[in-house]
Amino acid sequence: MDVPQGSSIISPQTFPYMVSAFTTLVGLGLIMEVLRGRLGTPEGDEPGAPFMGANFKTMAIIATAIALHVILLEIAGYVIAATVCFFGVAYGFGSRKYLKDLGISLVFALIVYFSFTKGLNINLPSGFFEGVFGNG
Repeated sequence: MDVPQGSSIISPQTFPYMVSAFTTLVGLGLIMEVLRGRLGTPEGDEPGAPFMGANFKTMAIIATAIALHVILLEIAGYVIAATVCFFGVAYGFGSRKYLKDLGISLVFALIVYFSFTKGLNINLPSGFFEGVFGNG
């Protein structure tokens, strides 16, 4: 990653380093717990509890929503891609209030878009809205 000259102590590389350090510490903590014999009990594994298998339909819907986000990101722009993804995840988890979910997905996508592009000066793909949102 090219870091501009004269960067302060907090550069674009700071956040990835913080995330990687945190996940490494959590991973080491989990390894210590396993080595000490403190294993987690899977859900539905208690005596008398029915076993609940994986819900492949839900996983497929959510995986499709995420794949659509990746495909639509450059073509249609962040707002449309994120709206489709958020709506798909809500649908996958069982929500059937389509208009409400679509509205919330759109509002949340717009909030994230403007927070990044205007607040943090990080350009997200505009797609069809090139010039409409004031960054083209």
